[in-house]
Amino acid sequence: MKPFKIHFQLQELDKVMLWGEKPYQHIHWFGLTDGLLWIDVGRHTIYEYSEASQRYWGTNVKYNDYQIVRFLEDFFGILMFVGESIPEELYQELDDFVCNMDRWREMHEDEEDEQFDEFYFGEYRELSQWYWDRTMDSGHLKGGPNISCFRCGEKLKIKWEGDYLLEDGSSIWTSPKGSYEMPYSEFVEAVSAFFEEFIQAMDKQVKAAVMKEWDGVELDKKRLIEENEQRKSRFSQKLLCLQETDVKTDWKKILELFTKMEQELETQNELDVKEEESHG
Repeated sequence: MKPFKIHFQLQELDKVMLWGEKPYQHIHWFGLTDGLLWIDVGRHTIYEYSEASQRYWGTNVKYNDYQIVRFLEDFFGILMFVGESIPEELYQELDDFVCNMDRWREMHEDEEDEQFDEFYFGEYRELSQWYWDRTMDSGHLKGGPNISCFRCGEKLKIKWEGDYLLEDGSSIWTSPKGSYEMPYSEFVEAVSAFFEEFIQAMDKQVKAAVMKEWDGVELDKKRLIEENEQRKSRFSQKLLCLQETDVKTDWKKILELFTKMEQELETQNELDVKEEESHG
């Protein structure tokens, strides 16, 4: 088994979820991507529902059950940023970056509104933007995980976190949180292979949909064929960003802000220690 692989399974045409209510049901290219999707990352699987969540919702659906193109739209939307290498200094701090950003923000929350806004919409946003540009939120799923991809030269780290819990405290997912490092070239190869498999599957799905009699379900077959070609072209262009991207982040400015944050956090830590000692 490959350490990183994006799996999917399109729904059979007769089982595809139709849109609207009878007698006004319809289907389109987006709807025809109905299916399952999951991602193997090392020994973990992203988008795999836990047994507890399957029992809670009374279903035997094991993986992300949604129109697969929604994943493509969100995931391919960050590839232009993923293709840009981040500095080693930031790469080494990925595991603590969000936590430190939260602490940095909390340090400024007692300031006057105008001062805090200037900080929050200025330095805080500037420093955090590169991180969130490389993160997709899976917002179409209940408790969907954030998935981030960070390239640094010839290596890449994938991070994911879905902290939503059921009423009994159980996680929705078998792997709610984790990180995994791999060669960047293997990541590019795996994403490209997934896309190639997906467009081949959609070519077959569209061809079958055009041949099918839909019995009262509205489908613009001419438009379906056109959109299939348009989608392939659009996603192909985004995929190329993994090889060469136009994104050029001002890393000098980002690293200056990162250093400032670290210094302020260190100063605050020293003050906290002194306060504890004074109360000891």
